[in-house]
Amino acid sequence: MKLTLQHLILRFMAAVMAIGWGLTGASCTDPETTDSTKFAIFYAGLTDIGPSMSFTLDGPSYIGAAPSDFAITQVKRDGEPVETSCFTISATTGAITLENTSSLAVGLYTLSISCNSNGNYYEFKDIVSIHMMNVVPEGISVTPEKLQVNFADVVDEQSDVELPTAQVTTQGNHISIRKYLIANVRRDGTLVEKNDFFTISNSGLISIVRGKSSLKPGKYVIDLKLTTAAVDEESEEGLFVDALEIDVTSGPLSLTYAPNNAKVEEHNAFTSVAPLLEGSTDGLTYSIASIVPETSEIHIDPATGVLSIAEGNQLPIGGSYSVSVKATNAYGSKEFAAAYQVDVVAYIRPITTLAYDDKEEIIQASAFEIPVKTVDGDEVTYSFVNLDEKLADLTIDAHTGTVSAKQGNTIPLGEYTVTVQAKNVKSEQQASFKLTIVKNPYYFTYIHWGNNLGLTPAKSYASQYRVTSQANLLALSIPVAETDLPEGVEVEWSVVKGSSSVTTVAIDEAGTVTFTGGWTNAKVLVVLIQATTGKGTVGETVVRTPIFIHCSAAVDGVTVNYTPFVFQVNPKTGGSSVAPEITGLSDLSLFKSDYRRTFNYYNINGPKQHKSGQPSATATDNFMSILWQAYYASIGVAAPNYGQKWPLSYYDNITKATGLSAPLAYVDNANGCAVKVNPNKWLDDNGYANGVMIGQITFVKDGNEANVSSGKQMFPIALWFDTKF
Repeated sequence: MKLTLQHLILRFMAAVMAIGWGLTGASCTDPETTDSTKFAIFYAGLTDIGPSMSFTLDGPSYIGAAPSDFAITQVKRDGEPVETSCFTISATTGAITLENTSSLAVGLYTLSISCNSNGNYYEFKDIVSIHMMNVVPEGISVTPEKLQVNFADVVDEQSDVELPTAQVTTQGNHISIRKYLIANVRRDGTLVEKNDFFTISNSGLISIVRGKSSLKPGKYVIDLKLTTAAVDEESEEGLFVDALEIDVTSGPLSLTYAPNNAKVEEHNAFTSVAPLLEGSTDGLTYSIASIVPETSEIHIDPATGVLSIAEGNQLPIGGSYSVSVKATNAYGSKEFAAAYQVDVVAYIRPITTLAYDDKEEIIQASAFEIPVKTVDGDEVTYSFVNLDEKLADLTIDAHTGTVSAKQGNTIPLGEYTVTVQAKNVKSEQQASFKLTIVKNPYYFTYIHWGNNLGLTPAKSYASQYRVTSQANLLALSIPVAETDLPEGVEVEWSVVKGSSSVTTVAIDEAGTVTFTGGWTNAKVLVVLIQATTGKGTVGETVVRTPIFIHCSAAVDGVTVNYTPFVFQVNPKTGGSSVAPEITGLSDLSLFKSDYRRTFNYYNINGPKQHKSGQPSATATDNFMSILWQAYYASIGVAAPNYGQKWPLSYYDNITKATGLSAPLAYVDNANGCAVKVNPNKWLDDNGYANGVMIGQITFVKDGNEANVSSGKQMFPIALWFDTKF
């Protein structure tokens, strides 16, 4: 078995907040829009590769309209542009293929990816990264090298069939393995992002997790990341490529054509797309099970499942045919009823005319629609042609051709030419129109209230103020420090209520914030201020901005101050906060802390599906609960414990095989108690976090790690997530 190594990291792409939430912050938020969902793509989070490895990384998931026209725009190694042909991308699916990697130098490679969505061009800088690593030493093997298991036995939680296992072993005593991790799992040559259906123990036993509904039939190949040490040498991390093959076998389970229907002109030839089959591919063949009504004019390729109709066929106009397909492999066969629909029409009109009216005097940031003025032809689809990147907020309905933008769009002032293409099976036409965006007298983008921590430039930090007493809080009077509010425009100010304590906050007509109460010992508080201009007009603009307060005080004689106490972090890349200044303790080495409980998340501008709240067994669809589910899946535990601190704990992860790469974030006791946020953890299928999390941290001052969970309590730092940070 081949032992090689490399490391591929694939990095992807204001709601209500109030005092008592305990959050972290940035300088400002974007103007409010009627639809907060932006287009984004998401690749798998982490992959390790070795020299000479070849495989395909599946195309990305996405938010918004389906992407196409993928391209790799740049490759870097350790931050410097390089030329290499090892990485290629499918223009239609976005799948990335790695080939001929034996000559790649060790280092961190990053790929920038571009694509089109709904006629718009997007580029995602450094969204995919590739890290070449060292190989593990010779003499390490897995016994047996191949396993076979029946799919039904794995997914059935009640099955009493014993699932096979494999053991990592070493030859002789010259090498020891100190840590075992599953690095990558590939199914039929394609990288599997969520691979929680296989686990490896601290002793190197590889097991299959029973009851995992996300498992699919296929041949899985597992790479292992091992920390090894030879006699009298330092330990090092290496990759064991193709360590184990697991064949999950099954008869055909599902079959899907996309699209699964077509209109065919009389006597014309036709070819469908190939179907997607879930099931083993060993000995796979396709056949037509039935056609209703019966006809011999529709055929199927037994190897690919592609349906076809020959030129000159005699299918009658108005005929509508439902095709059922049978799939057979080495483990069984299954018929899939009404898998494809064919409708025969007399004529599909070509497109000869397409026109739009010019759209002038559109108020900046306002919503608008531009319908098609004139079009002919049948079965028409629409798309943009070479859309100006400044028009990224412009969308087009692929079926109606209507061009539109949402309220709060960020299209800059100016005159633009927009070109649309209409297309069907017979022809295509293009038409252009003028789009003119004029100044919105009410438009603005940010408000900032500065800070009293000496952080400069202030706009790069959240509006944050530290106070040391109730009297200190009541004496605060915080005027607006910076804004791009237009001069002379009336502003309606309000405090967005998120908790009862927000009633202790006031804001005057100039935007100055004052407090009448709200002190909470050793806790970060937040209040969300909303500013509205042009209310009731087409140019109405709303911006929401949080202000954070840290009620700094001693707990059991110890004061913990993070500066800044709002950690602004990009959930794609993660990072570490500053270490806190700790006073009241003569020996800082005895200070130990850990996240403990009360993990509140508050959505600001994230996807609407990111519900605020704490992880809870009674609210399993809120954002924190979903993150809890993802964490437990990553460590091979089927049932999440929503009352447990593991997903944010330092001490509960350093003893696990998955280590500190598994938690969402943790207090890094090896780095002065800075808070470490791991990359690509704060997201779900709807997108990345854009909001704030504040959690209780407990501590001891006698160095006894076993007592940290029952230690003294504080809320000294807030984590504010935004992909712009």
